[in-house]
Amino acid sequence: MFRKFAIAAVAVATMATAAVTITPNEAHAKNRGGAIAAGAIIGLAAGAIIASQAQPRYYQPVRCQNRPVTRWSPYYGRYIVVGYQRVCY
Repeated sequence: MFRKFAIAAVAVATMATAAVTITPNEAHAKNRGGAIAAGAIIGLAAGAIIASQAQPRYYQPVRCQNRPVTRWSPYYGRYIVVGYQRVCY
């Protein structure tokens, strides 16, 4: 999960750097509608990437139990417990 977050952070940083380098050239322009639209699109894309990485992960709990291991004992004339085996579902 950290790897995906790091990739998303690098992508956002790259987009932000590209936007900063383009902005000074258009700073004197009177019509800034394109810059505002580009900023909005980049912001929405960055938000979508970050939000998709922040989803909670649900895991089904593992159920485990110790089952007895039995062997026939001719001395006792019955099955006896010689140990336990951990079994998980």
